[in-house]
Formats: sequence, structure tokens, C-alpha cells
Amino acid sequence: MKLKFGAVSLLLLWVAGCAAPPAVDISYQPHEDRAELKDMARRVHERVNAHRVEKKLPSLRFNARISSIARSHSAVMAQGGVFSHNGFKRRAVNIGKLMSYIIVAENLAYNFGHQDPVAKAMESWLKSEQHRKAMESPYFKVTGIAVAKSSSGKYYFTQLFVSPAR
Repeated sequence: MKLKFGAVSLLLLWVAGCAAPPAVDISYQPHEDRAELKDMARRVHERVNAHRVEKKLPSLRFNARISSIARSHSAVMAQGGVFSHNGFKRRAVNIGKLMSYIIVAENLAYNFGHQDPVAKAMESWLKSEQHRKAMESPYFKVTGIAVAKSSSGKYYFTQLFVSPAR
């Protein structure tokens, strides 16, 4: 299922197979931006978990290796200026190499020119029924989050949600 809402997009994938992902240079971010982007991902995680707690749901466990998969996709979007779920099946396969899972979902967002890009991404996800459902699903237990910034100053967010098989 694929849904798009302006600068926000969600994709769900039931277990599926695919080829290995292409190589991508995720080191293109200037050194001074890396700490900021890592902090933004941390803030997304905190906000998503705060929202889940409000809904009486358990917090999602942050997984650095799944975040690395998300980081690659955010970097691809930022480098190419293309906002897309392209390669989602490959990301799911890579998650499958880390852990067995039942379902994986992906929320994407991009924005620019906002005082707080994290708040804007969260606002857009919460306004979208499908994105909110991914954040509020009791089945998801693990997450990976990343943010990349294009040379023109656009922020690209990728959040992966995982329902482990065990």
C-alpha cells in the first residue's frame, strides 16, 4: 500500500524479497551538519514515543543499525532531490538481515524553511491518518530514524517501523 500526502509519504510492506541495495555515499553531509542531523533523528524518536505514551502504547526501541538503513535512504533523497519510497523492498530485505520480522512500514517527510523541521515533520505525520496509524500501531516495537539535508537546505526524514517476528 502506498499513499502520498504532499510532502509526506507512507509505505507498508509485508515480508518480501528483493535484490541487494545499491551503494550510496552517506558521508556527503558536511561534518558540522552530521551532529545536527543525528540530534534531529533523536528528537523525532522522542516525539514519536511521547505520542505513543499519550496513546498508552509502549515506546519504540531505537535501533542504530536500522537507522543506518534509514540514513542511506534519506541521503539518497537529499542527494537526488527526489522524495520517494523507491528501494523500500531493499530496505526491508536489509532489515531482514538484522532480524526476522512480520511487517515493516516507512514514514517519509521533507520540508524546508521552517524554524523546527522536526516539529513540521511530526505535524504532517500526525495530520495523516495512515502515518499516524504507523506511529500508533501496537505491532511495531522497533524503529530506525534518520534525517539528511540537501545542499539547498531541504530536510529528508525516513522512519522505519518494525514488528519483530520474535
